Amino acid sequence: RLEWLGALNAAHELKVILKTALDNRQHSQDDDTDAKMVWMYALSLSIPSLAQCRDAWSRTVQMQEPTNPLKSYNSELWDCRKAEWRPLDLGVQDA
Repeated sequence: RLEWLGALNAAHELKVILKTALDNRQHSQDDDTDAKMVWMYALSLSIPSLAQCRDAWSRTVQMQEPTNPLKSYNSELWDCRKAEWRPLDLGVQDA
């Protein structure tokens, strides 16, 4: 429980940035999905047990700075159907 609360607190600023970006323009369902994926990834940054999953995902999406998922963000690479996403997604949900 404390790990989850820490993750929520650590990812809050990014969540606000993503929400503001979505609120300030017309967006698609894909934009919503992308924002949720970035936020889930940000949550994983504070969950030590997800380090391997997080590293695999950051390589998959060619992230330049794993602690800054928006830097060099490429929506075409952030596809939740990729095998590397599932363990990270489930790990965050289980935290």
